[in-house]
Amino acid sequence: MILSTEDKDLFYRLNWSLLFYVNKKYPVINGIDTPDFKNQDLNKVLEIHEKIFANTELIDSFVAENPFNFNQYELDIIKSWKNFVKGRFYIVTHLKNHSIFLKDDEQKAYGVIGLIDEIEDITPPYEPSLVGTVLLPFKGKIIHYGLFQFHNILFGSGIKKNIKVNYQTAKSKFGIILSLDTPISETKGSDEELLRFYARSEANRAQFWDEIRQLLRKNPLFYKIYYQEIGKSNTRRVKKRLSEIGLASRWFAIFEDIIIASGQTEQEVKAQIDSLLPEAKRDSVYIFRHVLK
Repeated sequence: MILSTEDKDLFYRLNWSLLFYVNKKYPVINGIDTPDFKNQDLNKVLEIHEKIFANTELIDSFVAENPFNFNQYELDIIKSWKNFVKGRFYIVTHLKNHSIFLKDDEQKAYGVIGLIDEIEDITPPYEPSLVGTVLLPFKGKIIHYGLFQFHNILFGSGIKKNIKVNYQTAKSKFGIILSLDTPISETKGSDEELLRFYARSEANRAQFWDEIRQLLRKNPLFYKIYYQEIGKSNTRRVKKRLSEIGLASRWFAIFEDIIIASGQTEQEVKAQIDSLLPEAKRDSVYIFRHVLK
């Protein structure tokens, strides 16, 4: 996804005006008389940007002086750029509405849209890739500032796995961050989502056992979620085996890796669970339907 032509023109008009203002105060590019940086040396444009991100008071002074007579709406957009996010990002994947940028030094994932070109078309053709850039808020969305520093690194399976884990953890904690206009906070129920992620496979449970224990100590009610996820993680193997032996379609209840009940209907299975298990254990059971194929 990219900005509309109208929004693209607005961004460059505002951004170049700010760059022009800063260049006048701290000259980097000589002989520039209008706020047009289209054909300028990108390294020098980058240097001007760096001055802004190193001293956001320049944004405040630009807004206060308003040398280009922008309206309040336009000034508010420029002022919002003080909420920039700068650094290195793993581009994890490209979705329909945005590309996912995962911060390399913290577990936060941002949904970013392109300016002129689709991000997918101007970044390395493999996933994940590593880039340096700056993310900016713009009209309720997140964009990049137009410049990328590419790190041509092909990651091995171990690093790819860690990036995937960090991405899943980021989604569980914060969701996909789609705006920088408000403070970023953990999503409601993020502990529950984290536990589901940690417990979703045997490999995850081994890798995140310390984190699992901390969450269970923090909230003992999470034990039922933990055991449900263990049961759920075993259903694929169980379903495959049931199909191999030709078992007819029906409902099953599994506790960890043990089938404890089955029936023609879900209600029948629940009734069996009530008669088999103490009340405290019933919510820890995972119920699923096997369909013979």
